[in-house]
Amino acid sequence: MQYMLTNDAMQIANEWQKYKGYTVRPLDSTTSYYQKIIRDNIQKENFLIYGGTPEIRSIFQNYSLYVTLLDRSEEIIRAMGYLTLERVPIASNESFIKENWLCIEETKRKYDLILGDDAINMVRWCDFDLFLYNAHRLLVEDGLFVCHLLVKPYDHFIDQDFFDIVNQYHRKTILSQFDLASRLNFICYDKNSYAMGWQRTITMLGKKRLAVLNTQFDFVDTFKFCNSQFYCPPQMQFEQLVQRYFKIVEIFYPHEHEYCLFEPVYCLQRK
Repeated sequence: MQYMLTNDAMQIANEWQKYKGYTVRPLDSTTSYYQKIIRDNIQKENFLIYGGTPEIRSIFQNYSLYVTLLDRSEEIIRAMGYLTLERVPIASNESFIKENWLCIEETKRKYDLILGDDAINMVRWCDFDLFLYNAHRLLVEDGLFVCHLLVKPYDHFIDQDFFDIVNQYHRKTILSQFDLASRLNFICYDKNSYAMGWQRTITMLGKKRLAVLNTQFDFVDTFKFCNSQFYCPPQMQFEQLVQRYFKIVEIFYPHEHEYCLFEPVYCLQRK
């Protein structure tokens, strides 16, 4: 599945810029946490990023640290590069490896620090174990994996009616369009597969129903090119799985919006 419903690099970059503040991009508090982790490990040598998250790449560019980017889509990596500090597809401090996170070949190179912003959510829940296993074998002994993920929202958010959400937004119980977007995704969450995503929400709710919000927030126009689908397991199940391979060092929660309750960032140490 494509991340975006276009292959044009500049269009991808322009669309991705629209998502700032939404769940698909790290918030300022999350970016600050990444910066702290990278700064604390600045004396290390080998760094890896799953995907092309511009905010993380910019930190490495700012510190002039060499980093490897790992993803199956070179188009996305290069497009995201236009949103980094250097504003180039692949900067001089970066190298790109085109590989599927679930099919990583054996490599002699091991990494001290791996960062993945929402990367694990891009694979199905049944593949989380393989994803974590691969991250484990790419790390040096006691290496760190900083794993930002989306987890299952509360059941009462999933079971809520669309028009109840609209009314809450009008009454300002839902404080921002960023939380509104997430709450709309929540009611389209699949309790069996743990899946939700922008195109799924547009399809399930329908463009006519979503048009009710257009005077304040055009959900369809905002996310019409974003094809990211997230698999968001219950947090307890994720933690039980992750401890096969990692020790949980700490859990950081961004704090800008209500939806941050369901977006923990795990600092994991290889067992």
